[in-house]
Amino acid sequence: MEDLSTKNKNDQLKILKNNVLTVVDNTNQFAIHLKRSDSERQKLKDEILAHVEKIHKNYEPNPHITRHSTPLTEDKLSVEESLTPFLGENSISAKDIPKLEEWPTFSGEGECNHIEFIRTIDMLRRSSYT
Repeated sequence: MEDLSTKNKNDQLKILKNNVLTVVDNTNQFAIHLKRSDSERQKLKDEILAHVEKIHKNYEPNPHITRHSTPLTEDKLSVEESLTPFLGENSISAKDIPKLEEWPTFSGEGECNHIEFIRTIDMLRRSSYT
């Protein structure tokens, strides 16, 4: 009876040891793949940044389009302002926002039907930064 118990324990220890070795091997393989993935991600990031820099360096505005040729080319928000959430720490209070009935509406028909709506939103965004 004792031999069976000892044999059973030895078998369980062998199984446990094999499982631990398998986990260690899998962990090492995962670490290798993760390192390779990080390397590839950094390579792609560097490549994208190089393309963006090249685009900015070689950008020339189209001479056939003037600043006033489209109603959407009015003063743009800075990049920082456009990335800042609309309602933040320094945002306007709810009482300063026009009532829903006062907002301009647009039907989606026509080329410039939405512009008044966009201008209202831009005005509210600008006033939230003052």
